[in-house]
Amino acid sequence: MKICIAPYAAKLPNDIPNPKTPPWWPELVARLVQDGHEVIQLGCAGEPEIAGVSDFLKSRPYGEIEYAINEADAWISVDSWLPHFCATLRLKSGIVIWSQSNPRIWGYKHNINLLKDHAFLRPYQYAHWFDVPYNPEAFVSPEVVIAALYDKLAVATA
Repeated sequence: MKICIAPYAAKLPNDIPNPKTPPWWPELVARLVQDGHEVIQLGCAGEPEIAGVSDFLKSRPYGEIEYAINEADAWISVDSWLPHFCATLRLKSGIVIWSQSNPRIWGYKHNINLLKDHAFLRPYQYAHWFDVPYNPEAFVSPEVVIAALYDKLAVATA
């Protein structure tokens, strides 16, 4: 199966780690590849390529991204541009990884929204991200993402 991933949220000023980006993407990609999936990374110039992806569609036109999503069996993204892109174009639903922002405010009900715990949500959801400390514990584990993906794929092929 072909899986698109959008693993990074926008880079913040002064190289502050973005609190929306989980630290375990290499582990997740390795597991997907080990299980026989083709992984396509979507992103912007300046983002590192994750080892194991078969292609990195970096800073591509919207039409190419739309095509990649339509050709994929599923997509996984952090709380960033891809869920909004897919919702705007009415593309297939996906899996969104949340940390400190609230999917009830920023998410879409048709996606699988993975939030580890409401206790990690930042107190004021409308503030900028520059002062939010990075917390690697705020994310669900790769195993939770894999389980959600396989549930989604099972439903899609049923």
